[in-house]
Parts: sequence; C-alpha cells; structure tokens
Amino acid sequence: MRLTLAVCGVATAAMGVFGAGGLDRLGITGPLPAGSAAARDGAVLAERYGVSAPDLVLLVRAASDVRTPDIAAAGRAVEEDVRRAPGVGAVSSYWSAGDPSLLSRDGRSALVTARLAGGETVRVRTAQRLVAALGRQRGPATITPTGPAWTYAETLEDNRADLLRAELVSTPACALILLFVFRSLVAALLPVVSALIATAGTLAFLRLLTSFTEVSVYASNVATALGLGLAVDYGILVVWRFREESAAGASVEEAVGRSVRTAGRAVAVSACIVLASVLSLLLFPLGFLRSAAWAAAAVVVFSAAASVTVTPALLALAGRHVDRFDLFARLRRGPGTPGTSGAPAASGASAGSGASAGSGAEGSPAWRRATLAVIRRPARAVFAAACVLAVLSLPAWHLALGPNSVDDLPRHSRARTAAVFIRAEFASVPDRQLVVGLPEGTPRGDADGYARTVSALPQAAAVRTVPGRYPGPVLAITSRFPPGTEGAAALVRQVRALPAHGRVLVAGQPAEAVDTLSAIRRTLPWCCTLVAAATFVLMALAMRSLLVPLKAVVVAGAGLAATLGCLVYVFQDGHLRGVAGDFNAPGYLLAETTLFLLATAYALSVDYEVFIVARIREEYLASGDNTAAVATGMQRTGRLVTAASLVFAAAMAGPATSDVTALKLVGAGLAVAVLLDAVVVRGILVPGLMTLAGRANWWLPRGRGGRGRARDGPAACRSTSPR
Repeated sequence: MRLTLAVCGVATAAMGVFGAGGLDRLGITGPLPAGSAAARDGAVLAERYGVSAPDLVLLVRAASDVRTPDIAAAGRAVEEDVRRAPGVGAVSSYWSAGDPSLLSRDGRSALVTARLAGGETVRVRTAQRLVAALGRQRGPATITPTGPAWTYAETLEDNRADLLRAELVSTPACALILLFVFRSLVAALLPVVSALIATAGTLAFLRLLTSFTEVSVYASNVATALGLGLAVDYGILVVWRFREESAAGASVEEAVGRSVRTAGRAVAVSACIVLASVLSLLLFPLGFLRSAAWAAAAVVVFSAAASVTVTPALLALAGRHVDRFDLFARLRRGPGTPGTSGAPAASGASAGSGASAGSGAEGSPAWRRATLAVIRRPARAVFAAACVLAVLSLPAWHLALGPNSVDDLPRHSRARTAAVFIRAEFASVPDRQLVVGLPEGTPRGDADGYARTVSALPQAAAVRTVPGRYPGPVLAITSRFPPGTEGAAALVRQVRALPAHGRVLVAGQPAEAVDTLSAIRRTLPWCCTLVAAATFVLMALAMRSLLVPLKAVVVAGAGLAATLGCLVYVFQDGHLRGVAGDFNAPGYLLAETTLFLLATAYALSVDYEVFIVARIREEYLASGDNTAAVATGMQRTGRLVTAASLVFAAAMAGPATSDVTALKLVGAGLAVAVLLDAVVVRGILVPGLMTLAGRANWWLPRGRGGRGRARDGPAACRSTSPR
C-alpha cells in the first residue's frame, strides 16, 4: 500500500510538471464550425481573390489631422513595419489605399489593417509579436491594436491571470469549507489529494492532446475548476462513508471495504453519467466545446479513479487518525457529530430512523428535520419547489444566443477601447463587416445594381467596392448591428439570397456568427436526446428502477431551466451588476460558453442525484419502508451534498471574479446551478417526489410474462412514516 501511494505520488508530480509545461501549447480554437459556408467562402476569398476580413486592426490616433505630413509619415512607417513582419499577408491603410472608410470623421484617426497567415493560434502569436514590436507610440501618433487576432491575444493574457486567481482564491476557500464540514484536518486533506491528482492528470492529458489537435486555452480553466470541484465531491463521498462505517464500530479494513462497495459504486455510476454528459459536447462542430469536452472527460476519469483507489488507500493508512486535528473545535458549540474527534460514536440508530442495523451514524439532524417536514406534506412541498423553479425559469423564455466578441474583455483592455472608438468614429467597422465576392465575369452594371440593392437594406450601414483586380467584383458591407444579433443575421441571409450570376461568396464575423448559431441549433436536440437517454439507461441499470431515472432527468431539466432563467436575467438583460461585478451584457448569452455551462450543471445535478438516491435505495433494501428510507437517506447524505455544492461553488469563485465575461458567466452560472440544485431540487423536490411515488420508485418489469414489481425490496414492506 505504501509503495502504491509512493508510485501515485511520483506519477502525480510527473504529470503536473509535464502538464504545466504544455500550457503555452494551448491556443485559440476559432468559433467557426468546420465546413461552414462562411469558412469555405472565406478560404476562397483569401486564396483566389486575395481579400478577407482583417485579423489585426491598428488604430492610429493623433492630436491633429492625420493627413498632415509628419503624421502621415508616421502612419506609413507603421504600415511598412507591419508589411515587413513575418506571418503577415495583405496590409492596407488610409495613407496607401486612400480609402475614406479608413479615416475617422474628425480626420484625427486612421486605420492600418492586416491579414495574417496560418491558423488561429499562429495568427494570435503573430499579432502578439507585432504589437510588441510596434509599441504604443510612433512619433506624434498613438497606436492601439484591435481585431480578432489581438482580441484573442488579450484573452490569453486575461486567462492566465484568472487561472492564477482561481488557484489563489478557490483552493483556500475549498480547504476551509472541508475543514469546517469534516472537523478534521486529516479528513479534509484527503479529497484535496484527489483534486490534485485529477488536475495534474488532466493537464498532462491536454498536453498530449495538443500533439494531435488544437486545444483551447480555456481547457486549462476547465481542468482547474472541475478538478477542484468534481474530484473533491467524489473524495468527500468516500471519506464520509468511511467515517460513518468507523463510527458504527467497523474495523479500518472493514470500513474501507464497505466504503468502496457503497460510495465507490456511487462514484462509478456518477462518473459514467457525467462522462456521457460532457462527451456529448463532441457532437458540436466547434473547437472550444470539443476542447472543453475532452478536458472535462479527463477530469471525470482521473477524479473517479483517484477516489476509488488512492483515497481508500490513504484511509487505510490513516485509520483512526482520520478524525485528528479539529482546527475549529473552539468555535463550535454543542456536541460533535458522530465519528469526529472528541465526539462519541453512536452505538445504533435512533428509534424510528429507518436506518439499517448497525449503521451507527445519525447523519445531520437539520437535514432530517427538513426532510420530515417535506415528507409530512409532500404534495405541498413539491408544488412550492416547482413554483420557485418556474418563477426563476421565466426569463429563459426570451433567451437569445450569440457569439463571443471584443466587448467581453474588460473595459480597460486595448482591444475593446479601440473597437468602441472605431464604431463611434468610422463609417466602416471591421467586426461588423461582410466581405462579398460576386461570381467571376459579373458585368459592372450588375455589380452596381447588386450594391444598390444591398445599400437599400435597412440592416446595411455602408456598402463600398473594394479596389483591385479580382476574378469578380468584391464588396465590403458594414452592418448596422453587431454580429450575433437578429439584425446582422437578417443582413447575412438577405445578402446570400440576392440573385447573382452564380453563387455569392460571403465571409466576415456576421456570417461566421450565423453559421455558428445554425450549427448549434441543428446539433442541440441530438445532444439533449443522447444525454437524457444515457442518464436514463445508466441510472436504470444502477438503481434497478424505471421511475427513479425518469425523475432524475425531469428534475435536472427543471433545475437547468431555473439556472438558465437566472443567467438570462443577469448576463443577457444586465441586472444585478452590483452583485456579479462589471460585465458586458450584449442582449444575448454567449452560445458556446452557455452550452458548456449547462452540460456541466446537468452532470453535477445528476451527480448529486446519484449520491442521494443510491443511499435511499440502500436504506430501502434494508428496511422495506420507502418513506423511512427517504428520511434516513436524506439525513445521511444531505450534509454531504451541501458540503459538495459549497466546495464546488467555492471552486467557481476564481472564474466568477474574472474580468472576462465568458469566464464570469461560467463561474457564476455553475455556482448558482449547484447551490440551487442542492437546496431546492435535492432538498425539497427529490424527497417530495420520492415520497409521493412510494414503492413505485423501485418498480422494474420482471421480464416476459411477468408482472412488474418493486425489485430488491423485502417481501413485507411497511409504509409507516418516521415520526
């Protein structure tokens, strides 16, 4: 055992070093779906026409007119430096092209635009080198970068800062919660060991994955946050059960064995369901979601493996010392809970508890009282909980999804500052621009007519012809609306539908947003169906019931709807900024981020469901009394679920305090989801529904020709409620 733990320690350290060394290999996976119309058209426009939306935009500002000789010379020098830099394709500026759309209305600012070579991550690295080389000042002119490549570059920098914040804020918070819940330093540290193994293993896996495909930098945040949350949840379950068995008088060896057979089985079932939930994100043809899915899947595997192997080994090694060092002993009042340092273990279950013989641990009296209140009036409790969830879900009716943008960065970021200025002072806005290539051989008159038709569209702010020699005429169309809004989407659809002498090529961020959201809408029903089916089948096999897994899917969906309503109210509509902190509220939720958030929240919801229902089933098999089993199961797992949800919410503190809207949405959203699930769904809805269903909870068809019955229960089942 000691040798095994030593090997695991060395392996964890090696994986941590190996994985940390690969953080610089993580990059940006663009939002564009593989094979989308915008991706194909953009590639053709870049290859055959030599035009595309700019990757890097430099705002050159001065105190006087940029057409004066000294400022014009500085602007041309900036353009020339950009043109000579490696990895740069086409470059244009007001001074070389004479394009009035590149000059501000007051004449004191002009733009230098550049198209960069290579994939998304390569373009970001090029932008970082280029901006660093240019500096912020060139003679009398000030240079401020923006554009997609620099926006992603600043996102990378903010992401590293948020990763450090997550480690500095979330880890101590989780440790304090574990210390207070377990009342033992030794017991509190054991789940943290699982989290360290899960995080180190996931980072190592991501580094290996970068050898085969692009991996989003956000995957490192997923690994850290989920590793700290999910692994601790699993570790809590195993340690909790060990202490309960020890309090009942079992030897260390017996307690470890029973913990693995009961809590370990629940961890395995939960891990399979969570794995199916997060891997469903691979159905979406989007780089970020696929990276997040692989990261989350690795976290699940390493967390479960550590909890059912390393944690039991550590428990066997610690033995009775697992309850040592209660750092908060002096702050507590009243007797300690069974199994904690300084508190005598109970010798048996209290009368009427419905506990299995010899269980010994009474669990949480507060949770027992709360559950009994629900059991006495289950219909009223279920109705009240359903009303709460329904009210919270109301804002979700006007849910809108959209793309990430430069506005998701902090207000002080250079990319956002420049973008806001360009929108206000320039006729042509790069991030709202469509590049349209008309078919080869289109007559000049037809091209002019096409441009006039587009100009008449209410969504078009400006239409201009791109000068140069191309296979066909090229137009630059500026939308009045930002990408992701209905106005911008309508413009893209109408431009694509206008008759021409062949297929029109349409690229640019508004077109990319339309294709991304279309891919999400096509894939989402299949993803939801797969997750629901996997949950039902896995829980039906584990719990030997048809109603329990059906109920799990329904209540998890209700909790998700309530969470989504809260997200819409805050992050889409812009309320509660004083609580959530400053963030961009564009009138929609960030599509990819929201999908990942909901998939993770669903997985955690079912995770807690498995913890509770597995224990209720165990009590039912021992007593045959469904109502008493619900009361006892909730009593013995309620505090565990509370601790797990608080730990996970604390793990989300780092992302929730981020200045980047996407990370803030994930952190705050998941924290709300787990707390809402632990209090309303698990605390009220689940015990209420299971009480109303009675023995039907455990009904399973016997097979061909046989009648269905409650499987696995004793022959004579009582129905008395605990007092």
